[in-house]
Amino acid sequence: MELSDTDKEEFNKLEKIAGKQLPYRFPNKRGLTFQIVEFIRPGFIKRRIFDRNGHCLFLIKYNLDRTIAEFIEFGVTDGHYFRKTVWNEKDEKNEFYQYQKQQITDFAKIKTKLQYYRSMVQEKKAEVLPLENDMKQYANELENHAYYQKEWVKRDKVTDTAAIHSLEKAEKLDFTKKRDLRRALQLRNVLRISAINSGFKTYNKNVTNFQKRMTDLHLGKIKYLHPMDVLSDHDLRHASNLLAGAAAEELVNKRIKEVQFGKILIHNLILPYPYEKQTKLGNNQIDHLVIASSGIFCFETKARTSKNHSYDMLKDYSEIADQVAKHKESIKYVLEKSNNPAIINLLKRIPSIDQLICNVVVVVSRTEEKFTLEKIERYERVGIEVCQLDDIQSLLVKAPAGIGLQPEEVSAIGEEMTNNKALEEEKTFSENILLFEDDMKLDEKAVDEQLYHANQVIKHIEHINNLLADYLSGAREWRQLYQQYRYWKKFYDQVRSFVDAETYYKQHQIDKEILDKI
Repeated sequence: MELSDTDKEEFNKLEKIAGKQLPYRFPNKRGLTFQIVEFIRPGFIKRRIFDRNGHCLFLIKYNLDRTIAEFIEFGVTDGHYFRKTVWNEKDEKNEFYQYQKQQITDFAKIKTKLQYYRSMVQEKKAEVLPLENDMKQYANELENHAYYQKEWVKRDKVTDTAAIHSLEKAEKLDFTKKRDLRRALQLRNVLRISAINSGFKTYNKNVTNFQKRMTDLHLGKIKYLHPMDVLSDHDLRHASNLLAGAAAEELVNKRIKEVQFGKILIHNLILPYPYEKQTKLGNNQIDHLVIASSGIFCFETKARTSKNHSYDMLKDYSEIADQVAKHKESIKYVLEKSNNPAIINLLKRIPSIDQLICNVVVVVSRTEEKFTLEKIERYERVGIEVCQLDDIQSLLVKAPAGIGLQPEEVSAIGEEMTNNKALEEEKTFSENILLFEDDMKLDEKAVDEQLYHANQVIKHIEHINNLLADYLSGAREWRQLYQQYRYWKKFYDQVRSFVDAETYYKQHQIDKEILDKI
C-alpha cells in the first residue's frame, strides 16, 4: 500500500511513541492513568487506555485520517465483558455486547434477562425452602427418637440366670404357668426375639443407607443415629437352648416338689470343686440337689429333641459324664471337710460315701410327643441313672440296700450344702447375651418403647427420603437458575456504566487532534 505524504508524516510521529506507556492527562471519572498507542497494518492506529491497576478499559482503533473505526469498552473489573462498536466508511454503526460466546445487540436485553432470572430464582426458592424446613423438622424429630434408642444386645459377660431372665421378659413368659413352660421348651421358643431382631436388621439397613446418602449429599449425618447390635444365628440358637434348659429345669423342680415325703430340695446349687493341680478351688453347678432318707440325688437336666420317637443318649455321653462326675466330687469334698458331728458319724457309719450319692440325668422333650431313651447302658455301668420326668418319683423313693439317712442327717447335710453355696458366686459366660442395657428395666413396656422408637426412626427416614427426591430436584433447578442469574447479574454490573459510544464518536469527529495532544 502506498502512503500519502500526510500519512507518512503521521506514521513518523507514531513511530516515536508507538508501544510506549504514555500518561493519560485528560479529564475522566474512571481513574484512567496511562495509555499505549501502536501502529498496526494496513493503516490503523490502535490506542489502549488503562486504569491505575493496569486494567484496560478502552480500546480505540483509528483510521490514518484519525477518524474512529472501532470503539471497544471493557467491563469495569473484568475484561472478558465488553461492548464493541464498529463504524464503516459510510459512518454506519454496528454494536453488540459480548461475554464468552454470548452476544447481545441491545443493553435492554441484558437487563430483561437479569430481571427474568431474578424472578425465577425467587420463585424456585419459594418452592424449595418449605421442603427444606420440613426436612429439618423431620431430621430433628428423627434425632430425638434416635437419642432414646438403647442397645438391643448387651455382650458383656453375664450369668445364665441374668440371660434367661432377659429372655423370659422379652418372650412374655411366666414360668409359674405350665403352658408357658411348654412354650419355652418348643424349638421355636424365641419367636418374639427373632421378630424384633429381624426388625432391627431392617432398621440397621435403613439407617446405614440413609446415613451414607446424607454423607454423600454433604448434608451431614443425623446425631445419635447408628445401627443396633443384633443377634447372630448362633446367638439365637444359644438363646433358644438357654430358655429351653431353664424351662426343663423348672419342670423338674415342680415334679420333685410333688413327691410327698421328708426331703430338702436345693435348686441351682453351686459348690466348690477341687480341680486337680490347682491351689484355688473352682466351682460346680448342680441343677437340683435332693437330700432325702433314701440318699443324696444330683439331678442334671437336659432339654432334647427326639427323632423318630427316640433319643440316642450315647452322643451326649462325654459331656454329661464329665458334668455329673464333678457333681459327686463336689458333694464328697464338702462332706469330708465338714465339722458337723452328725455328718462325721454318718461317714463312719456307711461303707462308702459313693453309695450315698446318686447321679441322675433327666431328659425333657422339647416337643409334645413321647419318646424313649436309647443306648443308656454306658451310663448305667458308671452308676448314672437316666430317666424322664415321669420316672423321678420312683427314683427318689428307692434307697441303696442297707443305707438310709436319719432326719437329723438329712438336715445336717442340707445345712452344710447351703452354707457352702454362699461361698461361691454363679459363673459368668462371655457367649451369653442380655437384651437391652443393664441399667434399663427389661419389661414389656421397655420392649414396646424400643420398638416404638425404632419404628418412628424408620418412618422419619422414609419421610426424609421422599422429601429429598423433590428437594434435590428443586435444588438442582434453583442452582441452575441461580447460576444464570449470577451470569446476567455480573454481565449487567460490568457494562451498565459504559459511556455512550455514539456521543464519543461524534465528539471525536469534530475534534480529531487527540493524537497530537498525546
